[in-house]
Amino acid sequence: MIDVVNAIEERYDHVVFASNKNGIFSEDIARLNRPAIYRHIWFISRSSMDHALRFIHPITRRIILAPLILAEPFFFLANLMRFMLLLRSVKPAYIVSCNGGYPAAQSSLAMVVAARILRLPVVLSVVSMPVRRRAYFRHYESFIDKLVWKSVNVVIVNAKAILKSLHELRDMPLEKARVVYNGLEDMPPKITNTMRDQSLVNIGCVARMDAAKGVFFLLDAFAYLAKEHPELRLILAGDGNASADLLRRAGVLGIQDQVQFLGHYSGDTCALLNTFDIYVFPSLWEGFPYSIVEALRSACTIVATDVGGIPEAITNGVNGILIKPGSADAIIEAIEQLLSDAVTRDMLARNARLKFESDLELKKMHGRVREIVTP
Repeated sequence: MIDVVNAIEERYDHVVFASNKNGIFSEDIARLNRPAIYRHIWFISRSSMDHALRFIHPITRRIILAPLILAEPFFFLANLMRFMLLLRSVKPAYIVSCNGGYPAAQSSLAMVVAARILRLPVVLSVVSMPVRRRAYFRHYESFIDKLVWKSVNVVIVNAKAILKSLHELRDMPLEKARVVYNGLEDMPPKITNTMRDQSLVNIGCVARMDAAKGVFFLLDAFAYLAKEHPELRLILAGDGNASADLLRRAGVLGIQDQVQFLGHYSGDTCALLNTFDIYVFPSLWEGFPYSIVEALRSACTIVATDVGGIPEAITNGVNGILIKPGSADAIIEAIEQLLSDAVTRDMLARNARLKFESDLELKKMHGRVREIVTP
């Protein structure tokens, strides 16, 4: 979202963000090229109500929220009305509605429809893989999908895999979508860290520590490898709902002294990546993750799962190794191959950097956005 705004903000007098309270992270706000105006508005959704009830026991919360599934059409209508009032007040020249996956936050879809009703140009961004329509709600969701595709001017996705899935699962017209890969500001290639213990081999992962990120498979693979390679260390950077379980499992596996849990990492990611000999990204479900772009920028030797848009960044055997998801054995095989072949490790790392320079620099992303988003 921030990168899209930074790409086009110079064309407009003001930038206005509308979101739930605390809906935009402070670190994202800090990346804006210029100050923006913020309009906090409470979007009505099951997720916002779930957040409001977060202090209630999870089972009780689920019981309360379950019947609200049937109220989704009313939430959508209420959000539509709220957004129409907001747009009439702000009078924007152009609207960018930023979603995660699809349908994800249906409030973002309501914004698209509100813009159409008021005859305002609108772009919808989708940056994660869509899900199938729910069987019990398929007619309603099919109706909303058709309404969104008719209303939106352009759909920006950050991977061809997302475009393909939106078309196959949600009937999005192909001519509506444009692919803009995530980009990052360039940094110098990594320099060997002479301060670290060179007798150790660090395997690292930067990700949200959730089961869907495949981190349990990585932990199990590392436990097997550590028996044969005592010089190995595993560094996990990130926090998530599986963090506590990962810590406990490391203890059960007897590898707690060889695994470093950094938790939420707010430090210099480039410096952290510089300490990794092999970067493993074992996710089970992805769009086009920034974590992979960061690893490419830092010339890491990468092992990643063949899911979502990752194969659009990693070519197997050229600038990384692709493995099937959900398999500790596949992780073990890839790491053992790299441990025994320093020449291949160095080749993959060099090509990773070249991939970043050719396709994934931030200025290239900005240029692509400006081509698509026209006043």
